[in-house]
Amino acid sequence: MPELPEVETVARTLAPDIVGKKICSFSCLNESSWEDGLDFACLNVVQPKIQAVGRKGKLLLIYFSPFSYMGQEILGLAFHLKMSGRLFYYAEKKELEKHTRLVLHLEKGEVFFDDVRKFGYCRFLTNKSAENWKFWRNLAKDPLEMRAEEFLQALEGKNAGIKSVLLRQDIVSGIGNIYADEALFRAKILPHRKTCSLQHEEIVSLFQSLREVLLESIAFCGSSIKDYRTAKGDVGSFQNKFNVYGREGEKCRVCKHILEKTTAAGRTTVFCPCCQK
Repeated sequence: MPELPEVETVARTLAPDIVGKKICSFSCLNESSWEDGLDFACLNVVQPKIQAVGRKGKLLLIYFSPFSYMGQEILGLAFHLKMSGRLFYYAEKKELEKHTRLVLHLEKGEVFFDDVRKFGYCRFLTNKSAENWKFWRNLAKDPLEMRAEEFLQALEGKNAGIKSVLLRQDIVSGIGNIYADEALFRAKILPHRKTCSLQHEEIVSLFQSLREVLLESIAFCGSSIKDYRTAKGDVGSFQNKFNVYGREGEKCRVCKHILEKTTAAGRTTVFCPCCQK
């Protein structure tokens, strides 16, 4: 699943091509890809102009000129890419792909939402999303938005394993399997350590490691392992920098000990039993 760096990269590569352009129409080719009780057809009538492209946690947000519809102020579109969702911009009209689920038809060009597994979705972002959309309401800040004190507070009193806690989007957003493993390695913390057992200095180190690994991955346009591509169709390259993720059975880049594999929160987890305590 694309995590914070990948979604941030998609937002950054999509924005230059679509900001300032009008949405002429919206096509839904797979009903489950539109997850909203409000009818998207209102876009075809209002034809709002795109003002910005952003991100919150793992959600990609396309903001447009607000308009009122069915008692709500429609502020934009929110895409959750899930396992295999991709957003591509095409300057010229293009034939639909096999896995194209949604299409934004702009005054010049089109944005395709392709999703092989059909787990991803799109919905309106409105002034009432905080009350009508549970996922949005519970979405915490991400490590790039937080201050260290906020991170400490978010982890306070948690009895679960630290990796399981990091994967909870209502505690800290944007983190998935890749960056949880990589940050825990950098902070020298075992993934199954009870969160409440961590010392103040360890939590601060973990916070700093999370920020470092996320920013580094963004600089390398994210990690392309299977499905992820930028909005230009390019692959990221941070996968070449992994210290532990996906490297079970290989030597640790630091101590040369063999990396081991376990399970945390139902996810395959790789760690170094020598460097991490």
